[in-house]
Amino acid sequence: MILDLEEADLGAGLDAEVCVVGAGAVGLALAIVLAERGIDVLLVEGGGEGQEADSQALHEGESVGHRFDNIGVGRYRVLGGTTTQWGGQLVPFDASVIRARPWLGHAAWPVDPSVLEQYVLAAYRRLGLEHVELDDAAVWRRLGEGVPTMGPDVDVVLTRWVKTTNFARLFRRQLHSTQGPRVLVHANVVSLALSPQRDRVRAVRARSLRGTQLDVRARHFVLANGTFEIVRLLEHPLADGSFGPWIESKWLGSPLIDHLDCPAGAVTVLDYKRFHDLFDPAFLGGHKYYPRMRLAPEVQQAEGLVDVSAEFHYWTRDTEHLDYLKALAGSLRGRRQEGTSWRALPRHAAAVSANAIPMLRRRIRDRRSFKPKDAEVTLAFHCEQLPLARSRVGLSDERDALGMRRLRVDWQIDGRELRSMKFFARLLKKELESRGLASVAIDPRLEDEDPAFATVIHDAIHPMGTTRIGLSPEEGFVDENLTVFGLQNLHLLGATVFPSTGFANPTLTAIALALRLGDHLVELSNG
Repeated sequence: MILDLEEADLGAGLDAEVCVVGAGAVGLALAIVLAERGIDVLLVEGGGEGQEADSQALHEGESVGHRFDNIGVGRYRVLGGTTTQWGGQLVPFDASVIRARPWLGHAAWPVDPSVLEQYVLAAYRRLGLEHVELDDAAVWRRLGEGVPTMGPDVDVVLTRWVKTTNFARLFRRQLHSTQGPRVLVHANVVSLALSPQRDRVRAVRARSLRGTQLDVRARHFVLANGTFEIVRLLEHPLADGSFGPWIESKWLGSPLIDHLDCPAGAVTVLDYKRFHDLFDPAFLGGHKYYPRMRLAPEVQQAEGLVDVSAEFHYWTRDTEHLDYLKALAGSLRGRRQEGTSWRALPRHAAAVSANAIPMLRRRIRDRRSFKPKDAEVTLAFHCEQLPLARSRVGLSDERDALGMRRLRVDWQIDGRELRSMKFFARLLKKELESRGLASVAIDPRLEDEDPAFATVIHDAIHPMGTTRIGLSPEEGFVDENLTVFGLQNLHLLGATVFPSTGFANPTLTAIALALRLGDHLVELSNG
């Protein structure tokens, strides 16, 4: 059931067993699970049911460190959150990332990898991928290919992609059912209220851009409103004007980590068929599988390196037109995007018509995507970032339309990651060239580990780590149950709690943690 703070007469307050703030991927997953298990849950979302410019403007902020290009990108204040715009790629964190990695100074997560794996499998089922093939070798066999190898030091891994990318659409039935969670839209949480003992959250205050305000009272509160917005809310004063007891934690807002995305070198394809049969996305049984190369965990440990993966990016004269057609197809699946007017369709369609038959043949006959032979190919890296205390999220002096201080992002990069990327680039160059697949011209700045290479590194729209999980307040901001240290009923959810990352995209692991937290909250409610 969906309520609107700007339209409904809800009085001065609402009550629930669990209040979840933020209706993105993790907030929706948690709320749906709790409602199915009989928990009275209220899901509070700052945006509306569709994207709105005024709501989106609340995410503006300033970057004062290494350029963080995507402060306002990848964060959407709307029912469905980032899932209304993302591509849908799902990549699990493997056990090597969850366990201790002493060569990087990473302690083990206080979550058993085997337990997390079970929640990952549950997440696949929740997202409509109950029939997806999770065995990479089986996928290659169904494609009629042998299991590919790039030598013992490189893992060729397949990622999976969710079919219905917009979770507001995926969970539409539950959201509009009287048996599902109550959802309150246009309700921007601007402050928390604590108990007199300051060890519990008593209520959250929500306000619409039109000025309507109410308090939500609950037994448990879960902040699932994003890596940046969680920090921004916790760094603001409480409803009584004081600051929360967490304000002095060194783990609030730091370390901000993201994935380091960058081009590593130019690629010349030598064997078009073999190259593309190995690296083009595949489609089987309605599911998409995307090949990526990863530096083997055993090599990372032996050489003291971070986790890094690689893929190939393509550019042709038709790239603009193909991007338009992909965006238009995405809008039909519920991802509203700029520049997808139907009036532009004839121009873009005509530009790619020469490749229409090869594209269809490749998709239908080979069950693979199509890449033109004249494409410019780049080796692109997606690299783990080493955490730095000085890399942090804070507040600027500028205020938004709700009166809240805007974000100040000071993203810092260590630079030691360049050694891992250089090692991997050389390894891939050797393997690709020795197999006659392609030649690689590595960026000379990367070869020299020149700090100037940092100018081509950009964030991957994966902010993480700003309220990390730990065994104690000295090691983290939340405990193994994602409860803020010192608070009995305030839980945080999402990539914000990740203490380390590996190469994998954060969404699948964040949803798995949401399902795990759901079980914990059910136990508390029944206890």
